[in-house]
Amino acid sequence: MRCITLLVAVVLLSLAYQPAFADGRLERCEPYKADVQARLAENGLPTWLYYLMVAESGCRDEAESDKGAKGYWQLMPYTARVYGCEDPHNLDCATEAAIGYLKHLSKRFSGFDLVRAYNRGGTNLQRKGTTKEAEGLVHTVRRLIKLDMGELPREER
Repeated sequence: MRCITLLVAVVLLSLAYQPAFADGRLERCEPYKADVQARLAENGLPTWLYYLMVAESGCRDEAESDKGAKGYWQLMPYTARVYGCEDPHNLDCATEAAIGYLKHLSKRFSGFDLVRAYNRGGTNLQRKGTTKEAEGLVHTVRRLIKLDMGELPREER
């Protein structure tokens, strides 16, 4: 029953994310794609994590969540500071902080669990499991990848 409830929640949440695919976020993010993917690769992270930024903010520097996450990578203020970013609305600063955080998380998580951990926090994900929001983010990242690349990266199929 719990699996069915989670599945229904993911489907409903994915319907809520539908406008995201018609709002031009892939086009808006295109100018940043090569640089962000190169920086991810230089740090040993999968280049498809670029789509996490696309999903989180649609490359809108002014993006801010109701929980207080800010900027391109939707960093929480504490996380941004820990990883050396005083201005998460600055793409360079936010990308460096996100890469630092993702590298830290990648010691314990891989694949789409890395996206879940980015959303939930690694400790919360391990202790409490995933949430509808984290599953919605994973769904959005997967969908953006498929829209842009035509398929998921081989290691994620």
